[in-house]
Amino acid sequence: MEIEEKLQEIGVQPGKGQNFLRTDSTAAALAQAGEIDGEKTLEIGPGTGMITEKLAEKTDDLILVERNGNLANYIKKEFPEAEVLKEDFLEIELEEMEIERVVSNIPFEISSDIIEKLGKAQMQSALIVQDELADKLVAEPSDKNYGFFTVKAQYYFVPVKLRTLSSRTFYPEPEVDAAIVKLYPNKDRHPVEDEEAFFDLVKALFTHKRKKLRNAFVDTRHMLDYEKEEAKAIRDELPHSEERVINLDIKQLAEVAEFLEER
Repeated sequence: MEIEEKLQEIGVQPGKGQNFLRTDSTAAALAQAGEIDGEKTLEIGPGTGMITEKLAEKTDDLILVERNGNLANYIKKEFPEAEVLKEDFLEIELEEMEIERVVSNIPFEISSDIIEKLGKAQMQSALIVQDELADKLVAEPSDKNYGFFTVKAQYYFVPVKLRTLSSRTFYPEPEVDAAIVKLYPNKDRHPVEDEEAFFDLVKALFTHKRKKLRNAFVDTRHMLDYEKEEAKAIRDELPHSEERVINLDIKQLAEVAEFLEER
């Protein structure tokens, strides 16, 4: 049965940013990327179970989080041995669930929120995301795609882009291509004392990412609660002050944050 017919039979109309897989081979590739051998695995938005079927071949310990009532009821009938949670993934307490792997074709509309939640919980994950987002995930300093999202994601994860997927792989067909990515917890990240302050700093600086750090700092002083004269007095003391923001790696950005915290 085609995915369109199956959704109609279940009584589901795809929501905004929600794209269901058409191809069994893509589901198999995503499940393979999950590196699962019996581990407790969570799937976000199992939909009609195309990916779930492949995961069930690799583990008996499955948790399926599906907020759509019709889909949740359907998936429970199809996979009675799995634990089905009729909830919004962004609302669940992930750290308390002892999950070892996460695999999902995540909704494009909330991809960054999901990745942040997975990052904070340090969950090894295999995901389908927008191709553009995948390029941002794996970008390096000086790359055009390197930005605040990159820094935040790579603070938590070591990302790997496996392959691009044509938009024709999905129903409804999105306007953009997608990609399969693997996210490994970043065990060697440079620690920062105050993560919230660090991310606030990075977010501000990357609004002027082509400028030298010293100038970007002054230009974003209002976002960082500095008076103009105070920011000017500090700028030349900043570590890496002559480097352009886009060229700074996470360790260097953390050093800037540490300098400001110690003042």
